[in-house]
Amino acid sequence: MRATILIVDDNAQLRAFMRGIVAQKPDFQVVGEAEDGAEAIRLAQELQPDIVLLDLAMPQVNGLEALRHIKAARPATKVIIVTVHDEDAYRQAATEGGTDAFLLKKTLVTVLWPTIQRLRGCIS
Repeated sequence: MRATILIVDDNAQLRAFMRGIVAQKPDFQVVGEAEDGAEAIRLAQELQPDIVLLDLAMPQVNGLEALRHIKAARPATKVIIVTVHDEDAYRQAATEGGTDAFLLKKTLVTVLWPTIQRLRGCIS
C-alpha cells in the first residue's frame, strides 16, 4: 500500500526538492502541495494524507498552528516539521503541538527519507 504525502512550504523550490526526494521511492505518493498553513489545514482534511511535511514560518497561518489543527482533526496523520529554525523553543513548541519529527532544512538530503521510512512503519 502506498503512503500518501502532503508537502507544505511557502517556497516552491523547496516543495519541488522534497517532491523529488519522495518521488525516488515507488511506494510513496505526493497527493498535494500547499504554500501556507490555511491551505495545509484544508488539504489535510480533504486529502487525508498519511504524512505531512510542514514548514514552520509561512504566511496567513504558521506551521505550529497548522500542526495543532491537523493533529486535532486527524491524530493518526504523521507530521514532520521541516524548518530553518533550530532554536530549542521551536522544537519544544512543535513537540507540544504533536509533531512526529522535527527536521532542519539544511539536513533534508540525509534525514528526510529515513524519517519518512521510520514514520511509515507507524502508519496503521
